Amino acid sequence: MAREPKVMVGGKVECCGHLLECPGFTNTCPHCGTDYNWGGQRLAPRCQWGEETSESVSDILSIDAQSTDDLLGG
Repeated sequence: MAREPKVMVGGKVECCGHLLECPGFTNTCPHCGTDYNWGGQRLAPRCQWGEETSESVSDILSIDAQSTDDLLGG
């Protein structure tokens, strides 16, 4: 399934009839559990995360706890 970009409405993505803000690296809809990136693109199911890189879900989610400067090596 291709991950189509969602139409952002005022910095929010529409998911299951609700608007979800996407300020972080990973953004989870509290209503259905679907994950989106900061650009509003739906992410693959968590059971598939790290499949190609051997990262765990906790490794990936820890990125949200880091500052932008840390992520960019600054």
